[in-house]
Amino acid sequence: MINLLKGRLGRHRFHPMLIHFPSALYPFSVVMDSIFLSTGTAAFGMAGMYALTGAVGMSVIAIIYGAIDFIRIDSKSKAWNTAGIHALLNVGWFIVYATLLFSRMKHPETAIGWIYLTIMWITTVGLFFSNYLGSNLIIKYRIGIDAE
Repeated sequence: MINLLKGRLGRHRFHPMLIHFPSALYPFSVVMDSIFLSTGTAAFGMAGMYALTGAVGMSVIAIIYGAIDFIRIDSKSKAWNTAGIHALLNVGWFIVYATLLFSRMKHPETAIGWIYLTIMWITTVGLFFSNYLGSNLIIKYRIGIDAE
C-alpha cells in the first residue's frame, strides 16, 4: 500500500508524518545550542549539531512530499493561498537552517555565537508560525483528509 509517487501509505499522506521530525529537532537544536553557549559543555553543542543535521535531512524529504500535496490543491481555493504561504515560509526557514548547518560544519570551533543563536531563535519562532498554517490546512480546510 506504499505509493512513493503519490506520497501515501495506504490512505495516509507522508508529508504530515514526516514534518514531526524537523518540527521537533529544530527547536531541540536551538535549545541545546543555547545551553552550550551558556555552559560551554561540548555534549550540548554536539547534540545541537546532530539534531540540526537530522532536521535538515528530514526537511528535504518533507519538502518533496509537501510539494506533491501542494500540487493537488485547487488553485482557486483559499487553502491554496494558505498552502503557498506555508510552503514559501518553510522553504525559507529550510534555507536558513541549511546555511547555518553548513557554516557550522565548515567552522565548528567558532560557529556557535550570539549571532548564530539569534538567527536560530528567530527562524524557529517563524517555523512555529508556518507550522500553524500547515495545521490549518488539515483542520480548517481538510486538506488530505479522505471522506469516509
